[in-house]
Amino acid sequence: MTRALLLTAAAATLWAADAQNGAVILDTQRCLECHAVQGQGLGHEANPNAVELGQRLTATYNAASLASVLWNHTPAMWDRMSAQLIARPAATASDWRDVFAYLYSLRFAEPPAEYRRGKEVLSNKHCLDCHGGSGPGKPVADWEHVDDPFTVAYQMWNHAPSMHQEIVANKKDWVELTGRDFLDLTAYVQNLTNRAHEHHFLLPDPSGGRELFESNCARCHQGTTSLALSLRNKTWADIGAGMWNHAPAMLTVPTVPGDDMRKIMAYVWELQYQGPAGNVDRGHKAFIEKRCVTCHQTSPAPGKTFTTESMLAMSWGPARQMHRKMIEQGIAWPHISPDDMANLVAYLNTLSPNTVK
Repeated sequence: MTRALLLTAAAATLWAADAQNGAVILDTQRCLECHAVQGQGLGHEANPNAVELGQRLTATYNAASLASVLWNHTPAMWDRMSAQLIARPAATASDWRDVFAYLYSLRFAEPPAEYRRGKEVLSNKHCLDCHGGSGPGKPVADWEHVDDPFTVAYQMWNHAPSMHQEIVANKKDWVELTGRDFLDLTAYVQNLTNRAHEHHFLLPDPSGGRELFESNCARCHQGTTSLALSLRNKTWADIGAGMWNHAPAMLTVPTVPGDDMRKIMAYVWELQYQGPAGNVDRGHKAFIEKRCVTCHQTSPAPGKTFTTESMLAMSWGPARQMHRKMIEQGIAWPHISPDDMANLVAYLNTLSPNTVK
């Protein structure tokens, strides 16, 4: 598998992370000599003894979950790389953030769209009753160009109030869509408007979306109805369909400019990608129970801020020597769950440079 093919597989650039660079890192760090991505590796087919990186690696995809999976893989990875005389990875925390973005984008990449089925969706869902050319709605062929499923989601969101009035006036039921419907509908519109179907999406910096979210959405979407929870493990087509299906239940549907909507969704999706904040007390408990304190009588990286990515960089870097010492002392490599990872990060960030509580 060439690097060019790897780059085309990267489906997104997530916030400060660069998914395309993450694909390159998997190549340059020689991960692909064992692992495959969506059935292909670097010069080999899928290896039955190595995890397929394009599959679901963990039940819930966020940074702590990915770090947990890769942390627990560390000893086996070292053994195999040593047997094949492959040098250990030298990835930095920034590199791992890019790798996470790449793996994340693979998980959330949409399946191939069927634009012919998109036309069937418009017909079967009775959209063409209004948008077929003879009805009151704008003909589908005249719809604006769309770049990705998000664009359709935004346009349909702003269209929902007038659509709802039309349905009520004609005593019809609101038509619901699935994520698959939304994906194929998007492909059909792109085909009609002579725009190639896109398999990627871009999100702006999420920091600009927090205020917009709080002013437009937070009044209802908090606690158990938080979008950070309800959007977990959703693709953009799922999100678009969910927004459309939810519109009739809202008292009012706020009209939001497209750029603002992207910022809102970037903010909300980053919340679920980062996962819930760790618990300091549980992190302290894990630090003791996982026997980290046996070797680390002081902070492992004094004066530095810990992240899930920096934990992984440490475990696949300097920790290789630590692993050898653990073997000599009969100490097993600690298995760290996603919750453990988040909690340990929270705890370590409370430490002074010279003290472990």
